[in-house]
Amino acid sequence: MDPILVVCFPAVGDFVRCHSAIRILADRFPGRPIDIVTSPGNVVFARFMPHVRKAWALKKQHIRLGLAERRDLVRELRKENYGSAYLMTSTIKAALIPFMARIPERIGYPQELQFGLVNRLPADWLRHLWAFGPRKTRLYEEVCSVATLGVKLTANVDWPSPQMIIPAVELDEWRKRAGVDAERPALALFTGEMERLRSWPMERFISIAKDYSSRGWAVWIVGGPREHGAANRIRAEVPQAVDFTTTPLIDVMYQLAASALFLGVNGGMSHAAAALSVPCVLIFGSNLSYIHAPVNQHVRLLEPPISTPSWIVGTVGVSEERVREALASALADRPQGS
Repeated sequence: MDPILVVCFPAVGDFVRCHSAIRILADRFPGRPIDIVTSPGNVVFARFMPHVRKAWALKKQHIRLGLAERRDLVRELRKENYGSAYLMTSTIKAALIPFMARIPERIGYPQELQFGLVNRLPADWLRHLWAFGPRKTRLYEEVCSVATLGVKLTANVDWPSPQMIIPAVELDEWRKRAGVDAERPALALFTGEMERLRSWPMERFISIAKDYSSRGWAVWIVGGPREHGAANRIRAEVPQAVDFTTTPLIDVMYQLAASALFLGVNGGMSHAAAALSVPCVLIFGSNLSYIHAPVNQHVRLLEPPISTPSWIVGTVGVSEERVREALASALADRPQGS
């Protein structure tokens, strides 16, 4: 049967959320292979997503359309004879890819009025068109609605959550390369950029790190260059903590999957950890978790209480005590043997 192309978001967290739509398509069309287009960094993560056959890389263009690069990709896509394309991102730049590749069925929301580039619209497309601007629904709902053509769910039916799976053998090989003791539990910390409101006070991350380290846990700071400064500050107080923010991108998935607990803020790594079924405690600004948080069941979400002075902006109102309680609860509920 004709394969399906899914045009995904370039940011890590948004890309992970697209897997809900991929799971829906795999269930609806079990005989059709599913390929994706995403940013180069996400391509290394895509092979851990069930139902994804192949991932095509397209560099994110902030201003330019990047027509030359799109032409190169389109030449390869035409060889695959895709029958349908599902556009998770509702932009003209995204819609150009399946249009130029001559994919006959191109499904998505025309939020940038790309009629013609998109030629099949979900049943509720007019409501989305009327909204314009910021999304009125969660991104999770948006991508699932594209995959189901806007058909409303029947009672007692839920859309699937994103899922990523790393083979046990591959994870054991990484532990050997990294010198990680599989018997020692690890707490992964994702601080985000310290200067941004979505982060959590650094002294509280340090306090949590000290506590778990004193109890014999390994403490890993995960992320990328944006989190490297935070890693330096944590290690200044907790020298035994491991800075994983400078490791290759593919290793981030292994670090997350090998963790016993994950503590983080709003960001791509939090979505990846949730999709890998790691017990997560995630800190969000007030009224933001519903919109931006992962939908996986094993995630505990913390927001500042409205009664605190900081509830309007930032995460200062999330106390260290609440985080400790949530981590203990997440650990207690972790399935045996995981």
